Amino acid sequence: MGEPSSAESPRVYIETSVWGMLLPNQPRALREPTRRFLAQCRAGLFAPYVYAAVFEEIEQANPRTARQLLAEINKLHPEELKTNETSEFLASTYIEVGILPPKKRFDALHVAIATVRGMNILVSWNHRHLANDRKRQLFNALNRLSGYEQDLVIQTPFGALRW
Repeated sequence: MGEPSSAESPRVYIETSVWGMLLPNQPRALREPTRRFLAQCRAGLFAPYVYAAVFEEIEQANPRTARQLLAEINKLHPEELKTNETSEFLASTYIEVGILPPKKRFDALHVAIATVRGMNILVSWNHRHLANDRKRQLFNALNRLSGYEQDLVIQTPFGALRW
């Protein structure tokens, strides 16, 4: 998939950490930009997507927290992406070459699915494994070697608000 046309909203993959930032116990300085970003999605400025791993990660939280986060996701109605052999292989490759450690399989899947499905932006608060320049460069280098020409932009909601 190429760049969106001027009439098409950028396709954004919203990773689990963004949803988690909506909880009342999270820092207001991060919660508010998250809310603004999701409001822009609801307004049609971005076309939101998630993958089933987001739901799997949320289910690991306590039941009350999981209900709160699922309610937030349901307000937005993002399109749910499915994995396939290509995205599974790409995620495994990120781990095999050491971009991510084996215990970060969900993070690898987030990036792989966003890449394979042609997302414009992956939005995450996960600075350690996803939303940092070094990791973005490594993911995109491997993606190019794997035949994906479009760089995946990985941003926090702050960065996405400026996109």
